[in-house]
Amino acid sequence: MKIKALIEKYRLSDDEYNDILDQFIQSIAEMFDMPIAFLAVVEGETQWFKAKFGIEATEIPVSDSICKLVKETGNVIYIEDTLQDERSRDKLCVTGEPFIRFYAGVPFQLQNIKVGSVCVMDTRPRVLTPQDVELLTKFSQHLAQCIELIYANLRTEDEHQLLNNSPAALIRWQAKPSVSTSYLSQNFSKLLRVDIPEDVSLFQLESCIYPEDLDGFMFAMRNHQQGATFCECDFRVVNRGHSPIWYKLVSRGIFEEGQLIAVQGLLLNNAEQKYLEQRILETNERMRLILEASGLGTSDWDLRNDNMRVNNRMCDIVSMHPDSVDTSMMYWAQLVHPADKERMRDAIVDSLINPQTPLDIEYRLQSAAGGYRWVETYGKVVTRDKNGRAERFAMTHRDITEKKLSDLEAENQRRLLGFINHAQNLFVAQKDLQLACEQIFPELIDLAESEYGFIGKVHYEGDNPCLHIYAISDVSWSEETKKQYELFKQGKLRFTNLNNLFGHVITSNSPVIANAPRKHLASKGTPHGHPVLHRFLGLPIKQAGKAVGVIGLANKAEDYSQSDVDFLTPLTDTLANLFRAVEVEQARFEAEQRLEYLASTDALTGLMNRRAYFNRIQSLTDGEQANLCICIIDIDNFKKLNDSYGHPVGDSVLKEVARVLEHSVRSSDMVARLGGEEFGLFLDSGEEQQCSQILDTILASIRAINLDTEKGVLNNISISVGATLVCRSTKSATTFFDSVMKEADDALYEAKRQGKNRYFWHHQMHTQPANDDQQVATVTH
Repeated sequence: MKIKALIEKYRLSDDEYNDILDQFIQSIAEMFDMPIAFLAVVEGETQWFKAKFGIEATEIPVSDSICKLVKETGNVIYIEDTLQDERSRDKLCVTGEPFIRFYAGVPFQLQNIKVGSVCVMDTRPRVLTPQDVELLTKFSQHLAQCIELIYANLRTEDEHQLLNNSPAALIRWQAKPSVSTSYLSQNFSKLLRVDIPEDVSLFQLESCIYPEDLDGFMFAMRNHQQGATFCECDFRVVNRGHSPIWYKLVSRGIFEEGQLIAVQGLLLNNAEQKYLEQRILETNERMRLILEASGLGTSDWDLRNDNMRVNNRMCDIVSMHPDSVDTSMMYWAQLVHPADKERMRDAIVDSLINPQTPLDIEYRLQSAAGGYRWVETYGKVVTRDKNGRAERFAMTHRDITEKKLSDLEAENQRRLLGFINHAQNLFVAQKDLQLACEQIFPELIDLAESEYGFIGKVHYEGDNPCLHIYAISDVSWSEETKKQYELFKQGKLRFTNLNNLFGHVITSNSPVIANAPRKHLASKGTPHGHPVLHRFLGLPIKQAGKAVGVIGLANKAEDYSQSDVDFLTPLTDTLANLFRAVEVEQARFEAEQRLEYLASTDALTGLMNRRAYFNRIQSLTDGEQANLCICIIDIDNFKKLNDSYGHPVGDSVLKEVARVLEHSVRSSDMVARLGGEEFGLFLDSGEEQQCSQILDTILASIRAINLDTEKGVLNNISISVGATLVCRSTKSATTFFDSVMKEADDALYEAKRQGKNRYFWHHQMHTQPANDDQQVATVTH
C-alpha cells in the first residue's frame, strides 16, 4: 500500500488529530529536554509536519531534510554534532535558521510501512544514551498506536452516524431469564414509526408486526432457540397512521456453551424490494404471456453449474418433449450444424468475455423430426462475479427456417448466376476451359456445401470413354496422388475407369444421389487412404440429351436431394454450352491449321512453298544472325526426263529429291519447292566450308537415287546448285529477297554452264535490310 493511501485511510490530514498529537510531541520534547520535536511524514518530494513543537514550518522539501536519512535507511539516525557529520552539515536547517546542531530521529510506521519519522533536535550538540534512543523508539510506537486508536474511534463514530441515518435499525434481545428487548438503536423509532417506551425491555416487536406475517417472525426466533445462528424473515409493521411497511429482519443468535444468550437483529426497510419483487412477478407473468404469443424460445444458462433451462417453445423448435431435453450446454452444442459450430462458439465466447458485445447470430439446430431448423438467437450475460466472469447467460430464440431458406435460395441463385457469368466471361476472354472451371470451382464447392469434388468432360481413347478432369479438389494423401494432382495442373489428368459411382452418371445418363455410398450398386469403394466418402452427388452435363461431362460433389453435412440437382441445373447447362464451345473452337482451330498448312505447303512434295519460304527467310534475316546461306537447286535435264518417262515419273523424281533434301539438312535448316523442278535451300550457317560439306552430301545422295519405272531403272538424276552467303542489309525485305534469289539464280546458271551436277558460290558482295533500315549486311563467296 502506498504512503499516500495510508495517509488517506488514517485521515492524517484531518483536524481531529491535531491537538492530541501536538500534546504527544510536546511531551516527547519535554521528556528529552529538547527545544524542537516533531512527527514528520514523507510523501513524494515533500516532508510535512503532522505534529510539531518548537518550529513554525508546516512542510519542507525532502532534499533539505535530515529525516530523509531515516526514511531511506529505515534505521535510527543519531547525530551529536550536525556540523561535524557529512550527512547533515550542508542541510539548510544546519547552515541557516534554526541552526540545528543535534539530531535524533527514529522510524515511524503504520501497518509495518515506514511513512516518516519521530525526531528531536537542538541548537547545540547533545549526547543521548542508548536508553534514551530506545525510549524515543518506544514513543514512536506509542504514537502509532495512538493514531490507530484515533482512527478506530473515528470509524466507530462514522458507523454510528451512518447507522442513525440509514434505512436500518439495530435491535437486541436477551434470552435469559426470558426473551426481552435489551437494546434499540437511536433511529429505531424513526425507522419503524412506532413509539418506544422509556424502558426498552417493555418493547415487544411482535406487537407491531402485521398479523398475517407474524408466523415468519416467530419461526425465526424459534430457530435461534433451537440452535440456528443466522435467520431471515420479512414482515410488515403496523405504524402510526400509515399503511403497513415491509421490513426485513436479519438476525444472529449469540451462544455461550451451546446455550442461546442473546439475539442481535438488523431491521431493513424492505418496502422498495417488496415492491420490485411484486413488479417482477407481474412483469414475468406478462413476459410469459408475450413470449407464448410471439413464439420465442428462451434459455437461461447457469455457467457455474452448467445448467441450461429452456422453455417449452424452445423444445418445440427442435421437436423435442421437455422431459427428454438434457440441461447441459454440451447437449445443445452437439445439436448445432457442423458448418456453424465454430462461428457459434466464437460468438458465445466473445459475448462472455466482452460485456458490451451481445450474442446475435443465425445458425442451424438439428431437429428430432429430421433435418435442421434455422434459429435466430439473441443473448447476453446477465450476471457476472466480482472478477467479471460470466455466471448467467440469458437468450431468446426464434425459428426463422422458412424465411432463411427463402433468403438463402435467393442468395444462392444470385451467387450461382454470378459465377456462371464469370465462367462464361473467362472462357470468352481466355478460350481456356480448365481456367474457367478452376476459377468457379471453389465457390461451387462452397455453394453446394460440400467438402470436395470435380468437374470432368467425356473424352474418347479409341472407342473407350474416359473423363478428362478440368477442376478437382486437392485431396492428395500419398506421393502417387500428389503426382496425379500435378497431372491435373498440367491439364493431363484423366479417369479411365468409369465402373464406379461417378462413372455411373455417364453410363446411366442421369444424376446419382448416394447418401449411403457403400450401399449404392455402382459403388466400388474408394482407394486406400482416400478421405471417407459419406455422401455423393453426381450431376450429368448433357448435350442433346447425352451425358458429355460430370460434376461430382462429396460429403455435404446434410443429405443430397433432388433440390440440389434442380438448383445446380443452370450450371450444368452452362458447362454443356462451354463444352460445345470448346469443340467448336477446337474444330475452328484445326481448320485454320489445315488451311494454313495448305497455303504454305507444296501439295506434291509436302515441302513449304515459295510464299512460306519467303516469309521464313524474311523473319530469320530480320534477326541478329551473322552470315547465312541461301541456295537454289534445279534438277538437271528435268524437262527431257519428263518427256521421256512421263509426268508420273517426273512427279516421283520431284518427291524423291524432296525426300533427300529433307533428310540431308539439319533441324535449323529449311527446304522449299519454289516451282517446277526448282527448290530453295536455307542453311543456318555463315561458313562456306560447312555449307559446302552439306551440299556435297546432297549432291551425292541425289546421284544415288534409283527409281523403278516401266522403262527400267532411272539412276542418272543430278542437280545443280547456286549458293550465296548472306548478312544484314539496308534494303527492303522484298527487294533484298529478290536480290538474294537473283544472285543464287546467277550462281545456279553458272553451275549449269560449267556442266551441271555441281554447286557454285556467288562471288559478289551483297547486303540484307535491317528492321530499322540502318543496319548493313553483305553477300560474300
